[in-house]
Amino acid sequence: MLRLSLSRLYMIAALLILVVCMTSLLTFSLAVFIMQLFLAIITIYLLSKKDYKLVKLYMIIFVVSFVFVFLLYLAYISYYGSPYYIGGSDDLHFENEGRIIADSGIYNPSKLIQFGVLKRWHNAPFFSLFIAVLIKFSEIFGGYSTFLPRFMNVYFLLWVCMILEYLLRKYANFSDKKIYASIAVFALMPNIQYINSHVFRDTFNLLQMFLTILLFDKVFDKGKTIKKILYISLLGPLLYMTFYTRKVSILFSVVICMLMLANRMRLKSKHVLVLLLLLGTPIIVFSNLSNIINYYIGTYTNYVLRIAKDGFSRYIFMQPLLPFGMILRALYALITPFPNFFGLFREPARLLYDFVMFFIYIGVIIQILGIPFILKRIFRIDWLSMSFTIWFLAVIATTFTFRHVIFYYPFLVSVGVDGFLTSRKKTRIYVLFMSLFVGCALSIIYLLVKYF
Repeated sequence: MLRLSLSRLYMIAALLILVVCMTSLLTFSLAVFIMQLFLAIITIYLLSKKDYKLVKLYMIIFVVSFVFVFLLYLAYISYYGSPYYIGGSDDLHFENEGRIIADSGIYNPSKLIQFGVLKRWHNAPFFSLFIAVLIKFSEIFGGYSTFLPRFMNVYFLLWVCMILEYLLRKYANFSDKKIYASIAVFALMPNIQYINSHVFRDTFNLLQMFLTILLFDKVFDKGKTIKKILYISLLGPLLYMTFYTRKVSILFSVVICMLMLANRMRLKSKHVLVLLLLLGTPIIVFSNLSNIINYYIGTYTNYVLRIAKDGFSRYIFMQPLLPFGMILRALYALITPFPNFFGLFREPARLLYDFVMFFIYIGVIIQILGIPFILKRIFRIDWLSMSFTIWFLAVIATTFTFRHVIFYYPFLVSVGVDGFLTSRKKTRIYVLFMSLFVGCALSIIYLLVKYF
């Protein structure tokens, strides 16, 4: 690997600070500039340890992420008159709750619910508290801007990619080429950029899970005891914050940690899978976990049915989860959001928003073309395929919404990239052609059923 020279590091640092200054100027917010300066210093330090080719990729992701934030912001303003999802959804609610918390002066997530600042059913008090901290911070520098959490997501996504790089190199034995491709496809996929550009908790929560996995791994690394104590001491607060951001995500992290531990103990993946089933099934059945899982399944299934129109999604989510409902959901997840190019560019007010959706649909087509390579790779039962399969099935069975694809997407892309790059050139061409042909045929059938 070609490490960064000091001159190149200065050049990258100057470029990153230039982006910080330009994006902050566009928001007319001093608070955004101060916050970015702090996050940029951390990012420059992390980049200093990377090879030059990877740093260039991270800088591309960095710039593209900012462009997408501004593009989506302007698209929502032009169509809804408000910079929030469908004119105001969870993103607006989080900001409003943040202001309420900031006014209350209570910064304990459990007490926010206990004292009635947030409703008793609230499932993400820590993220609302996080927004409240940003609001209080911004008051020192002229006031809150909705770009504060959106820009933070840009840095969070970059840090997630760095942890993904570490995991793929260590546990999947990926070459540099596979790592570059996996990170590029994951972070630059329009659907991921779309999710990342909102005031949602998903990127923040993904970083929490990846940090949990990283700290757990560091605890078992060979090294000084003092460092291990530090990692353990950081794990406690991190798990506490994650619990009050999204409880079920802790289970996701635990599964990956168990797979890593099995890898370190040199246990065969097939044996680990059997062990997980033998241990996991009775734990879920005879503990409160079964109630939590049933809650998520019921809540999110009803949510999807409420917003679904009379189409395939309604039919899919009306099916019992087991046995065929899970298969239908898995297939649906791999092609969602289904590219409907005929529905774009019909309303002048929607032009910018439809432009964003056009890019998302292009990304989904790439995803559909990659399905055979994903399926090929998951049958090689190892750390990577099991990490993807378990997170994928957990998401589609419980918290299935368009935002939650971000949780399994790093592993989905890595599996697909590995499946593609380990295939012969002639096989790739043949498979891509067949995928395109089948995809076009199914699209025509879908459109005929939907509109005629």
